Amino acid sequence: MIEIMKIINTHGVKGEMKALHYADSPMFFKKVKTLYDKKENTYNINSVREGKNCILVTIEGIEDMTAAERMKNVYLYAKREDFPALPEGEYYLIDLIGLSAVTVDGEEIGLVSDIQEKAAQNLLVIKKGDKEILIPKCDAFVNRVDLEEKKIFITPIEGLI
Repeated sequence: MIEIMKIINTHGVKGEMKALHYADSPMFFKKVKTLYDKKENTYNINSVREGKNCILVTIEGIEDMTAAERMKNVYLYAKREDFPALPEGEYYLIDLIGLSAVTVDGEEIGLVSDIQEKAAQNLLVIKKGDKEILIPKCDAFVNRVDLEEKKIFITPIEGLI
């Protein structure tokens, strides 16, 4: 399961909650309606709308402020198989973790172990032994992603690796 949301506070008296989300858009929650907590309890989303620096979410069965307060600081997860399908050539960032990073010449760099989301651009964290290499995830460095082959092809510049 993939962490997708954290409830941070209540909003109003009818059970609506403020949440930070880790999806690319609140529209994600229009398609992924079932979330889970760490104990795999199920939460069905009734509605999601954009708030100021957060989303405002209502969940089935949480209908007042008292119930919403109990959800404060709860992380919610989604199953990867529930994610909406993407058009050809697009992928979720989570799908990059575990891919083998290689240069366009076929030289092994390491495995993508994490993605750091930064304001300017995301960084791929590539682990090779006890060494970590940070590579900007942009067209200048990421030549192509092949999920079937489980590889990400990198065009390095001198000193990058």
